[in-house]
Amino acid sequence: MRKIIGILFLLILGINCQSAFAQLYPTQYRPPQQNWHALTTDHFKIIYNQENDSSALVTAQLLEDQYTSIQQLVGGELSNFPVVLNNYNDRSNGFVNPFNFRSEIELPPIKSKSMNPRTGGWLQNVAPHELVHAMQFSNLGDYNIPQLVSLFSPDLARSFHGAIPAGIVEGIAVHHESEGITDNGGRGNYPFFTNRFNAIFKSNQRWSMGQHIHYSSNTRPFDRHYIGGYEFTSWLHNKYGPATNKEALDFYMDWPFLGYGVALRHATGQWPGQLYNKFEKTHSQELKGATASDQQVIHPHLPYKGRKIRRPKWLSSSKLIFYGSFYNKRPGFYSYNLQTDQLNQLLVTNTVNDYNYSLSADRSRMVYSYYEADPIYDRTSKAELVQYHFASNKKEQLTQQARYYAPVFFKDDLLALQTAPASSRLVSLNSPVISNSKTKIIAENKEYEIKAVATNPKNSSLAIVANKNGLQALWITSRESLENTLEEAPDIALDGGSIFDPQWHPDGNKLLFSSDASGSFQLYEYNLSSKTTIQITKNGYNAFEGSYSPDGNRIAFIQQVKNEQLPVVLSRSNFFDKAVNKTKGQYNALNKSRLNSSTISDSIKTKSSEWPRTSYSPGISWLKPRTFLPVFEEVSNQDVYQWGLEFHSTNTLSNQSYSAEVTLLEKRTWYDLSYQNKTFYPGFKASLYNRPDYRFFSLSGSLQNLPFLRQERGGSVSIPISVTLNNNIFSTGFYIEPEVRYSQIRFIDLSGHELTTEFGNTTIGNIYGQFNFRLQQNARDIQPNSGALIYGELEHYLGSKDISKGIDIDFIEPTGFQGGLFTYFSPLRRWNQSLRLGIKGITQTAPIYNNQNIVSNAFSDPVFLASNNIVSFNSRYTIPLFFVDDGGFLLPLYLNNLYLVGFTDTVLDPTANNWYEQSRTVFGLGLRARFRISNMAIDLGVGLGYEASRNKTHIFIGDF
Repeated sequence: MRKIIGILFLLILGINCQSAFAQLYPTQYRPPQQNWHALTTDHFKIIYNQENDSSALVTAQLLEDQYTSIQQLVGGELSNFPVVLNNYNDRSNGFVNPFNFRSEIELPPIKSKSMNPRTGGWLQNVAPHELVHAMQFSNLGDYNIPQLVSLFSPDLARSFHGAIPAGIVEGIAVHHESEGITDNGGRGNYPFFTNRFNAIFKSNQRWSMGQHIHYSSNTRPFDRHYIGGYEFTSWLHNKYGPATNKEALDFYMDWPFLGYGVALRHATGQWPGQLYNKFEKTHSQELKGATASDQQVIHPHLPYKGRKIRRPKWLSSSKLIFYGSFYNKRPGFYSYNLQTDQLNQLLVTNTVNDYNYSLSADRSRMVYSYYEADPIYDRTSKAELVQYHFASNKKEQLTQQARYYAPVFFKDDLLALQTAPASSRLVSLNSPVISNSKTKIIAENKEYEIKAVATNPKNSSLAIVANKNGLQALWITSRESLENTLEEAPDIALDGGSIFDPQWHPDGNKLLFSSDASGSFQLYEYNLSSKTTIQITKNGYNAFEGSYSPDGNRIAFIQQVKNEQLPVVLSRSNFFDKAVNKTKGQYNALNKSRLNSSTISDSIKTKSSEWPRTSYSPGISWLKPRTFLPVFEEVSNQDVYQWGLEFHSTNTLSNQSYSAEVTLLEKRTWYDLSYQNKTFYPGFKASLYNRPDYRFFSLSGSLQNLPFLRQERGGSVSIPISVTLNNNIFSTGFYIEPEVRYSQIRFIDLSGHELTTEFGNTTIGNIYGQFNFRLQQNARDIQPNSGALIYGELEHYLGSKDISKGIDIDFIEPTGFQGGLFTYFSPLRRWNQSLRLGIKGITQTAPIYNNQNIVSNAFSDPVFLASNNIVSFNSRYTIPLFFVDDGGFLLPLYLNNLYLVGFTDTVLDPTANNWYEQSRTVFGLGLRARFRISNMAIDLGVGLGYEASRNKTHIFIGDF
């Protein structure tokens, strides 16, 4: 079914219509025993588990402190705005949802290098950034179309901002975090972020205007819109003044259909193309002298595309190990032989995004951390430790629900970091390191977050990198005195930068680390005896994650090269060997000042003592409709439409929602009311309905097919059960939904033969199930390259009576089954090509299912329209042609890729006489494009079907 008016409306707003119409307000399961409380401030309602009370207070203080400056930047106004804090998902994130308008922050800190440590902790980085989005979305302008829409749905009105290119939205937020929180904070002052732009800008792959502001689907970096959007937005502010984006936003909301490019023309007097030319000229001058690197290094040959390599280490003097991901190869751990150039995949796995892992002293074992998805709860993953044995090629998971990452061998024990609310703690797993080893907390303090640990191979000393209020430095200590040492001044703290990636030299007297203190990530070596530091790399666009070879005379590290991160090997004889001034390499007054500074004003701290805290319950106020939408919906693919109105709502935690639809068709009123509850597992869905559907039957003793309108009214209850068995690169899981309906069904004659039947009362049992087995898809694959999918639906009517009334239909306790099996293969996976083979079928004793739903659109006319038994054998082969990943600004049309599809469909009625001769087969070829209009993704294709047995050709637009 297609809801034409709604699709066009949401298309304008840049909302994904597929997910929107599946359920305008989707619901989610949250882990149980969340003792929800609320902290209410002048503008916010912070909703949190009572155990995270201190994190809630810091979040509230940050938001209130930043409110005024962000309002000046983007406008808008908030009152009682919900901010949900959860502490159960280790895949850290923060987001603002313009539908069900709220912000949600996952308290476990992000573990990658993506955020600037100098901003402070995780909350200092994420809360102001998300507040920029919330304030922007709340800015509806004055007397305009969004304000008119807000009368019917404030959520939809806010979603006009969703049509603004994502790079502009994120660029404004990154600009604020770089200018408005703390000195030299934010990603705009962070070389790991900015040098990825510089590396591309100085290459032959410089981004177009559209690539700066549209998110990338197929080309690294996949956070390009953050990087390019920030650079362009920051340049606008510097060139045209700090009010530029607010002026553009205000104009855009008044005239949203003109697009954001015209809004920028209003604010700057320049069209986007002219702005880009000036932007490009400015950065060309700024980067005129920048170069990559002139050090002599060895570049391992990696034959795949889209290479992102992290943390190379040494298995031997001639073999490296690293984590790699590619466009056309599965992600995981790889070994590389420097002598033979042989690349070998050891493990297919995801990894925690700090990419930390540890090798045992004899290089026989490795321990790493990966994200394990919760089997039943949505958006819930935990970091778990896995031990891998190189000789046997076997692995074993060491922890369950432990939330451990960044492991490191320490003598016979294993040290690791453990997720804590907005921080981390250091723990020890007792020897021997086996599954369910007992653990002990070694260090935990809310005043700092430990980021990395390295153990000295010659003694029991540890190198600890920790972040204390934006000062990320290195301490050298013992396990016993660790907590006391971290209260003292650090051993290494570079002015203007942070410390990362500590690694000990094999002799235990030197320490390798990376830092961004020079304006670019470089590798440094600290000598414990002389207490001196030297810079050993000279790389223009970041060098990081270094490790020593077994003899200590070479290092392997990662180098930013254009849009890739690649491993290189550097010999000691080619070290840069630049001494770092002692006053710069040690803790000093500037570092001390940062350590004692605060991102929250004293007035806010004082006021926060008055903010009330209460237990939280959603109550019943959420039952008030949030959204009204017009409906214009095609029925049964018959080019006949019903029209009407639908309304929707959900609660703040998104674990309850409802929708209601009232329409007209064939001079009759139809309705569909549904309610979903996921406050407990597995929850339930309930509905009341009066639904239309078209069917075709023949008169008794006749071959003539006549149209009937099938009316089904009644109520239903179902229990959806979704279980994830594995989501580690390969996806395995199942979904089952048993349903019971009590319905009254009749068939309304539309042909004038007065054959309308009486209502038949029936209780209907239905069960739908789907099992996905090891589905896997690489970054540039069009469809899965391996795995299988099987689905089935069984429906049976109990207690129904004969309502045939002269038409060829047996509706006494009918039973229907539909199902299918798809398998995926990829003989040419390296080129991202994939073959799908499938079989689908329907068998029923009465017309329960529309059998044309399993027939290809490539046929020129309906196939076995009145048959109760039908089978389809089909295939689909996808060939990517071009990954364009480019688009415009003034006209926000963005082309992701073009791909070719070859397909076949053989349809037959297995119960018919001479079924083989009566079977019909179509062969097809089509060209499809994946593109976006603003931020809305569309997959559209034109296909050509040829039915050889009838010598018929059919050109069509649709699914194939």
